[in-house]
Amino acid sequence: MPHVRKFYPGGFETEMSRREVALILGVRERDALDKIKEAHKRVMVANHPDGGGNHYIASKINEAKDMLMRKGKSGSIF
Repeated sequence: MPHVRKFYPGGFETEMSRREVALILGVRERDALDKIKEAHKRVMVANHPDGGGNHYIASKINEAKDMLMRKGKSGSIF
């Protein structure tokens, strides 16, 4: 049986937490910036509005990436 990856089941918090951001992208909270970028690209391709995805979900994916990228550049933002 092939390995099946479990994705974040959804239902966003009002204000995203570090844990939720990591779950959305499928990374660890303290992963390297290149791993965050790679994960963002993978998740965005699967959920992009031009490919039948949802604008709201795409915006949350982008918000998650932005939060983790900001953290990586200037220390903790949480």
